[in-house]
Amino acid sequence: MLWEEEIVLRDVTNAGLVVSDRIGREVAAQLDLEEALEASRYASHPYSTHPREWPPLIELVDTWELPPVLIERYNAAGGEGTALCGIFPEIRRAWASVDNFLFLWRFDKWDGQCLEYSVEEQAICAVGLAKSKAGVFVEAIQYLLVLATPVELILVGLCCSGGGDGTDPYAEVSLQPLPEYTVPSDGVTMTCIACTDKGRIFLAGRDGHIYELHYTTGSGWHKRCRKVCLTAGLGSVISRWVVPNVFKFGATDPIVEMVFDSERQILYARTEEMKLQVFLLGPNGDGPLKKVTEERNLFSHKDVHYGGRQSAGPRVPNRSVKPSIVCISPLSTLESKWLHLVAVLSDGRRMYISTSPSSGSNGTVGGLGRFNINRQRPNCLKVVTTRPSPPIGVSGGLTFGAISLASRTPNEDLALKVETAYSSAGTLVLSDSSPPTMSSLVIVNRDSSLQSGALGTSVRSSRALREIVSSLPVEGRMLFVADVLPLPDTAATVHSLYSEIDFFGFESSREPCEKASGKLWAKGDLSTQHILPRRKIVVFSTMGMMEVVFNRPVDILRRLFEANSPRSILEDFFNRYGAGEAAAMCLLLAARIVHSETLISNAVAEKAAETRGSKSCWNAST
Repeated sequence: MLWEEEIVLRDVTNAGLVVSDRIGREVAAQLDLEEALEASRYASHPYSTHPREWPPLIELVDTWELPPVLIERYNAAGGEGTALCGIFPEIRRAWASVDNFLFLWRFDKWDGQCLEYSVEEQAICAVGLAKSKAGVFVEAIQYLLVLATPVELILVGLCCSGGGDGTDPYAEVSLQPLPEYTVPSDGVTMTCIACTDKGRIFLAGRDGHIYELHYTTGSGWHKRCRKVCLTAGLGSVISRWVVPNVFKFGATDPIVEMVFDSERQILYARTEEMKLQVFLLGPNGDGPLKKVTEERNLFSHKDVHYGGRQSAGPRVPNRSVKPSIVCISPLSTLESKWLHLVAVLSDGRRMYISTSPSSGSNGTVGGLGRFNINRQRPNCLKVVTTRPSPPIGVSGGLTFGAISLASRTPNEDLALKVETAYSSAGTLVLSDSSPPTMSSLVIVNRDSSLQSGALGTSVRSSRALREIVSSLPVEGRMLFVADVLPLPDTAATVHSLYSEIDFFGFESSREPCEKASGKLWAKGDLSTQHILPRRKIVVFSTMGMMEVVFNRPVDILRRLFEANSPRSILEDFFNRYGAGEAAAMCLLLAARIVHSETLISNAVAEKAAETRGSKSCWNAST
């Protein structure tokens, strides 16, 4: 038996090398987002909709009301108190604050538990979650809650543990007060908090400055916790000693949002007057904060395309009101080596920004040039291209490849009114409140079907980025959105499979496996549906929590089999995805090896096996 085992081991090893080589070549051949957007300049319609005859692409799978204790506290304040909210995906908890009370509860299921924590009489004005630095606290404290009030900054220990059966790593969360880790705010009201994967804590003040909160074990005369202003010069520091901030009435431009790029070690800041700032933290993320550049005039009101490359998509109507930036989000290196940041505007357009003066289409393409460009130090902020806004009124008749909207004038069709937005790993979620319809979620994600690249006859058209637009009517207003990250076991498996492929950048990433694996969603469903579960997002609205799921192509095929769909619909599916991809999906279902929340029935597995062996459907797709 020894020689047989050696033969099997050799064959398995050789097969693994072949598969790894194929994955590496396919990854290397995939288009950079900058190249796809460049090709989209010549596409007549960059957006499409999901076929109505198919099962839905986006589904609202569950809703939860807000915790009763939170509602009671809010009503007790008469609806006039200071209220904030957000989501911590790392621990699967949502949070909300009412005045000086903070509430923390599970966002992906209601287990009846809602932690409550109160500070002194001052209202909470900013909340953050940071990884605990090793060697400072006991091992059980894995995270730190960062609470900011107008008078002090407070650290609270957070312990996260699994349940008794070990199947739920987020089952138990407890808070541990740390009374020695509190520092005065010196009259500065903090507006937002950003934390790095190394546990560094950055706070933005209403005075326009960025601060860092340092904490140590403390010894002798050294303070355990201190606040350091990173952006003020010597003159500003001296004036702060002489005249406290509470007595200064000069005009300031407060920072309203900070985001951290954990791959490039860049901190971005957005101010109330739409100024963007870029800060570098050193090659390893542990260096001093260094301001690289800032830009106040990223777009011109006279140029509707804001100086970027124009798109051949839907024309933008003239507006009397200048659009504002709703949110900014870093782009991972999986999405682009040359584009680094996306800014979502209040009219639904997206500005893709680079911090390097050269871009992929003008610089080195392919080979090691991509990685050299990626390692360049940021030195500017440049809008490379602008993506037109997705059309609204999707449920009113937007068809595949053409815009056909009912009951609206052309100007109204394109006049999105975006209140809040979320952009991550190739997916965009907009909260649209444009009249006369009720509020809705406009969800945009990449179209992975072959037909998306077959609408044009040229090679350039086949390279263009096409996206599917979906809409979900919602009650209330969207306040916050976050991805439901893969479970640690799944993320560890994905990390082990892809960490050896240098193109993915997993090896250099310092993020937890869950975050790093979640970025693979940006590559599209076809390359990840065999290993990643369905993507889910959680929406925090004024009416409660909603869980939205994205069905993968293999999920849609499974539903078509379950519904005994006619041959014409199956043939349409095969035509859109091609014979090779459709056959692979049939194999996944027949062998029951697809990642799914529910078991695949015998009937579906048999139909998948039968369809894969049938030639009639494949002939239709060739």
